[in-house]
Amino acid sequence: MDPRSGKIVVVSHCLLNVHSLEDGLAEYRGCEEELISALIEEGVGIFQLPCPEMTISHISRLPLPKDSYDNPRIREKYRELAREVASTLSQFASKGYKIVAVVGAEASPTCGISVVGRWKDPEKRGRFPEDVEFVEGMGVFMEELKRELEERDIQTNWIGLPGKTLKSLDPERYDKMRVIEELRRLTRG
Repeated sequence: MDPRSGKIVVVSHCLLNVHSLEDGLAEYRGCEEELISALIEEGVGIFQLPCPEMTISHISRLPLPKDSYDNPRIREKYRELAREVASTLSQFASKGYKIVAVVGAEASPTCGISVVGRWKDPEKRGRFPEDVEFVEGMGVFMEELKRELEERDIQTNWIGLPGKTLKSLDPERYDKMRVIEELRRLTRG
């Protein structure tokens, strides 16, 4: 017997590698330090998701709201990507490992968990974040990943880690440390 915890947390790519973020959105030099430290301290495996936005728009892209990614062509690409990820995660699950949580980048058009941006005026569009409103919703890739995991009967918790944009809009509501403490609690359960 070895010391594995049997617990895995799935993490959005940009939380482990801020270099995949659009210019101006990073808060850290390399990774979301408090999140990663907490996961290491709790002894869970970390599964890094591919960056869905880079698969469509590459590394040099502008920050955009969900409307810009929610179309049939992109959704199909994300469905394929989610299928690949879910297939790998189902291998862990079949071995008895628990997928404790999926941690997404809150407000991301692709990886947000409970908050996404939408154009205030879809006809005019405009600039990010001035012309974007943040509303309840899940990012396009996370919607597809959730569907794929449910089809494989993999039940997990969905956690949104707020980033720079949301924290600047409402720091009390979007408290990153509160989210990390909730994740710690889940990993201990």
